Amino acid sequence: MEKRTALVTAIGSFSADAVIRNLHELGWRVIGSDIYDREWVAASQDVDEFYKAPYASDEAQYISFIEEICAREKVHRILPLIDAEIDVLNRHREEIEKDDLLICMSDKDVISVLRDKFSIGQLVEGLLSELDDEFKGAVRTIPTCRASETDFEEIEYPVILKPVDGRSSSGLYRIYNEDQLGFAFSSIMDPTKLQDTTLERYIVQPVIKGNVVTVDVLRDDEGNCTAVLREELLRTPNGAGLSVRIFEDEILQDVCARIADRAGIKGLVNFEFIRGEGSGVYYFVECNPRFSGGVAFTELAGVPVIRNHIRIFEGEETEKLPSPECGFMTRKYQEIRM
Repeated sequence: MEKRTALVTAIGSFSADAVIRNLHELGWRVIGSDIYDREWVAASQDVDEFYKAPYASDEAQYISFIEEICAREKVHRILPLIDAEIDVLNRHREEIEKDDLLICMSDKDVISVLRDKFSIGQLVEGLLSELDDEFKGAVRTIPTCRASETDFEEIEYPVILKPVDGRSSSGLYRIYNEDQLGFAFSSIMDPTKLQDTTLERYIVQPVIKGNVVTVDVLRDDEGNCTAVLREELLRTPNGAGLSVRIFEDEILQDVCARIADRAGIKGLVNFEFIRGEGSGVYYFVECNPRFSGGVAFTELAGVPVIRNHIRIFEGEETEKLPSPECGFMTRKYQEIRM
């Protein structure tokens, strides 16, 4: 039988090794792409074929590249690993998803909500308002306003100003005084435009102190949901966990399952919360509709979420997943010769 073929994009990402390994273990042929040359990307040695991709910001060229590779390599499934590519692929799903070719992510309208930090925050806030006090006391949303509707003369510092569709802390400003606010405005707004609408694409939130808790959330078409929690103790500047603690919390896991159900999530995504310093309250931050950078920690904890993500998009039943093996985990880097 001819092997089925998967295209994994952005294989320089933290999640790439675990994704490629799982696909190979399931018997798939794996095509990899990245914006950098093969010799710069360690994971290029692990795929069956590698292609250098254009930037997703060059939308027309990027979609043409995806269509060409899928036709040439007879690709059945596309697994995008970064938000920039998810956004572009989602806008062009009708062009790409033909015959047996699918992009392994939630439905188009669902992705649009998940990638809008204001919209998903409103969805979570509405859900929490319906739950018992036990849940409301443990999980909350961060008070959020659109920057275009904020009176910046009345705000209390510190605040965070960030794009509504931002990724990996790109375009995020932590602002502690008026001078920093002015610098942020000068960086994101165009002074030559009389009607600059940039602030309509930004949100404002108070700074919440505490550790980030990332949750890998897997949900299938039947509504079965698994949530694996990890507290990130050391992180890269772009928000990838380096040292983490896998743990369980029934209330947070329950809330994550309810959010996934309300949003209509399909497959594996990751939620981010901040565990409030001192209070222990979990503040919902965002949902990234893709594999988290630390998904390998979940796999190491004994929960095979990646292969079950693939099973979902193959129309197969997910396995009965075990509880995670809790404890501390860390990541190390290894040099290889290309």
